[in-house]
Amino acid sequence: MKLFIATLSLLIFFWNINVQSPDNENNRINQHSNTALENYWNNDFNGLWLNEDDKTRSITKCKISYKNNSYVVQMWGECHPEDCDWGENVANDIEKGTDKFELLWDQEFAESLVTYQIIDGKLTVTNKRRFKDNSGRANYELVEYFKKQ
Repeated sequence: MKLFIATLSLLIFFWNINVQSPDNENNRINQHSNTALENYWNNDFNGLWLNEDDKTRSITKCKISYKNNSYVVQMWGECHPEDCDWGENVANDIEKGTDKFELLWDQEFAESLVTYQIIDGKLTVTNKRRFKDNSGRANYELVEYFKKQ
């Protein structure tokens, strides 16, 4: 009798493991890998963006990628003979489907609160610049438009 109960228990155990309910199948389908999420979430921002004004004296291009629920942004400003690399900055905890986020860029002599927003397929960058170097330069706000490369 003990052998019968043990055998029956094992059969029931293995039968439950191999049987897939419709709910389990749906859960597996709806679970995305990190790569799938990166491709799905906020994909409009991903890429290299060039300023539409090729004579800008401000931000010339920016590269945006989405990694681990964060945007990684690298920007370049107009300089001679080559554009100045602002480096990388990270916007954390971005909400799914957002079309707008902000970053604070501190460059010692000035800081910029930059808003990135997708409008009609273009990247709109609003740069609120405050100078900290006692140079007497006026603070400003500048809106520029970027096209994806």
